[in-house]
Amino acid sequence: LRCYLVFQNIFITFKTLKLPPPSSRNNGQPSVRALTQRKRDMKGCMAIWIVWCCLALYESLVERIVWIFIPFYDELKSVVLIFLILSRARSAEPIYLHVIRPLLKPYVSTLDAILGFIHNLGDFMLLVLSLPFTAAISWWYG
Repeated sequence: LRCYLVFQNIFITFKTLKLPPPSSRNNGQPSVRALTQRKRDMKGCMAIWIVWCCLALYESLVERIVWIFIPFYDELKSVVLIFLILSRARSAEPIYLHVIRPLLKPYVSTLDAILGFIHNLGDFMLLVLSLPFTAAISWWYG
């Protein structure tokens, strides 16, 4: 079920990222209605992926402890996955809006700072790796 859900999410995201067809009335540009629908669909895809990432994080961190105490845990988890498969973005958006987003809200500035630091660190590592090593070695040994 998990694999099917991932492949379904990938397919839906692929379809959503494709530009809408051009409109003959709008000088070859997509219509405003199509762009608005695409934006709404992209919001749903983002909610789907955020819920999927939270589910994967939960499975890797907490599930080993929780399944011991809850009877029929695997069956309940299967029902939740089937619900997410059948309802797609309609179920992911309320989960994201009412459960995940309020939990992350106090940590937004901290998460932005951490991601900014990681981005800067990655840029620095890319800079170091792009330097010619022979020039750096010859400079180091004088």
